[in-house]
Order: sequence, then C-alpha cells, then structure tokens
Amino acid sequence: TKLILLDSLLQETKMVFLSRLTFARMSKHTNPFFGKESLPADRFWKRRAVFMQTAHFFGRLRNCYKLAFRYNLRALTYVSEGRKYRKKDTRDLWDMRIEGACQELNYNAWHMRDALTRSGVYLDRKVLANLAVTEPRTFRAVTAIAAKKSMDCTEDGGLGLRPCGPRIDVDQKI
Repeated sequence: TKLILLDSLLQETKMVFLSRLTFARMSKHTNPFFGKESLPADRFWKRRAVFMQTAHFFGRLRNCYKLAFRYNLRALTYVSEGRKYRKKDTRDLWDMRIEGACQELNYNAWHMRDALTRSGVYLDRKVLANLAVTEPRTFRAVTAIAAKKSMDCTEDGGLGLRPCGPRIDVDQKI
C-alpha cells in the first residue's frame, strides 16, 4: 500500500523547471549506486562567499569554514557598528578644519553655514572643509560672503552680528 501511495503522489505532482539555472542547482548524484554525493551548488557558493570574505585572515580563520564563518560574522558586526563612528569622526574632522580656517580669518564658524544658506550659497561641511584645506583664497571669499550676511541687519535677512570676518568688501547686495 505504501508503494501505491507514493506512486500516486508522484503522478499527481509535476516538476516544472522554469529556467536552466534552477535545474542546474538541484542536487545531483544523490543515489550511492551512482557514486559519491556531490555538494549542492547553493552550499558550495555559500561557502565560497565566506572564504572570499575571509581571504585576508590568517591561518585556520581563512581555511576552516566553521571558524571562517564565525570570525567573518564578528568582523562584519564590527564594520557595521564602526560605520556610524567613522561618520561622526569625519564630520568632527570637517568641523575642526572649518573652525580652524575661520579662526584665522576672525570669523565664528558657528554662524557660517546659516549665513551662507541665507545668502543662497549651499555648501555642505565636506565642501567647506575641502575649500579650507586646499583652496584658502576661495574659502576666504566664501567667508567674506558669510561675514557680510552675518553683519546685515535682521530685517534684510542677515544675522545682525557685530563686524567680523576678513576685511573684504562685498559689493553686491546678497
């Protein structure tokens, strides 16, 4: 009776291969009569991906799958946790560079981005820091624009601060 049930189940279900790829990923040679069972493709590629990611490790951490998987998981955890710290450190570095360049020009960096936004100059921290380091004359001109807007009265859209910044005359009304 068991054979009849299995035979009827096999006749009812039809196996459909939608693509050659799914057909190729089936486990083959599973009968011991035909020879040694080969690893399924999914298992092989999963292990290969782990070994590729752990290729720079030393010793058994790159060769033994169990150890490689464990240490790779730990390394990926550290990388994902460290991502937010790296972003914060980079942002702090940009702010320090901007503050240092603004101190040389007698301007408070705290008001710079607000004044530039009110002037219609939309530069972020990264661009301002790169200008401060690589192009000091351009940064001085940008600081003069921000200082002009900072010294404008609040009715004109400025910040209403005391005179500050580099002594450059900005002729246009910004």
